Amino acid sequence: MTLWTPPRSPSPPPAFGPDPALLHRLTHDLTPTQARHLAVLTPQGITANSAALAGALRFHRFPLHPVTGLPLQAADDGGLSGLLGGLVRALTPGKDDAAGKSGIEVHCRDEKSGPYRRVYSKPGYAYQHSTVYLPSDVLGEMKEEKEAGHGDTAFIYAGGWGGQGGAVDAGFQHGRYLGGPQDDWAPFFLVQQVGGPSAITVSDEKQAGGAPWRLLAGQEAQLTFWVTKDADLTVLSMSMQGQTSVDRAPATLTLRAPIDARFGWSAEGGSNILKRMTTIGQKYGQQNLGTGSFMKAVRWQNSQIGATEAAAGAWTAEQTGGYCTFPSAETAVAGAADESLRSDGQGPKWSIQFQDAGNETASIFLK
Repeated sequence: MTLWTPPRSPSPPPAFGPDPALLHRLTHDLTPTQARHLAVLTPQGITANSAALAGALRFHRFPLHPVTGLPLQAADDGGLSGLLGGLVRALTPGKDDAAGKSGIEVHCRDEKSGPYRRVYSKPGYAYQHSTVYLPSDVLGEMKEEKEAGHGDTAFIYAGGWGGQGGAVDAGFQHGRYLGGPQDDWAPFFLVQQVGGPSAITVSDEKQAGGAPWRLLAGQEAQLTFWVTKDADLTVLSMSMQGQTSVDRAPATLTLRAPIDARFGWSAEGGSNILKRMTTIGQKYGQQNLGTGSFMKAVRWQNSQIGATEAAAGAWTAEQTGGYCTFPSAETAVAGAADESLRSDGQGPKWSIQFQDAGNETASIFLK
């Protein structure tokens, strides 16, 4: 007689960080590729599904100013100080649109934290995907004048706002692993939370082991941002795919963050507004549009958008809420000097090769 032995329950996947239960909860709806390297951002820190990934990621928290309510810069800002200025200053509560969807109103203006090109959607979307070219300073396609002292840092990213705010920046930050000769682009995820934004960045320190998630400059990468609902939890997510700068190996990374319901993010689209951004970020209040930094040929291709991934299609003018380029004639202040033109007489600082709402190439020259 053989006694029946019940099968063992499968062991939960590994988790490294303050909230293993949340990591497990936010794994089940991902594809195998998305779940391979996964980290979750909460106000308490980062929880990742491997010790290597947990060691490579850095957690940043930016408290709010007690009077202005705006994010304060931190000593260890992960290089994100150039984004804090625009994170919540680009919007105000808006009126209902033609489809009756209320939400925030996106402004096109000087955000005092560097030049930017923004393409943003009408309300009603919860998924976007793009192929984007990441330029290289080794190839002469860009240069960040760090010695100018304004924090010039190149960013290429997606994200957006919920119906009541909750700004999110999700994409790539230019840098150099170990200060080496080959430049790269590292994923970052900056999320406005109650009490102040928090962020994930990838370390450039050797002992942290960030190489498997830093992408080679001079290549096309895949960038996806989406919103989902898990019972009572609304979750913002980004994923990236590309080739690593050190080993030239395929890289994937998924970053996720629960978002407070008060910000009005909807997994069905709701009043969400999504965006694509190309910028050279500078420290807020220390903006200088003549540092000499430049970035050429940031090529956004085959951009898709939808209320869900299944419903997504080409991002066209029909889904677009607007375009904003700073500095430009549109953002010029009456009576002030025209900052949109290069001082060397070579025309505007921005060059936009516009094909359609989902396909364009942006170049910026701070000269």
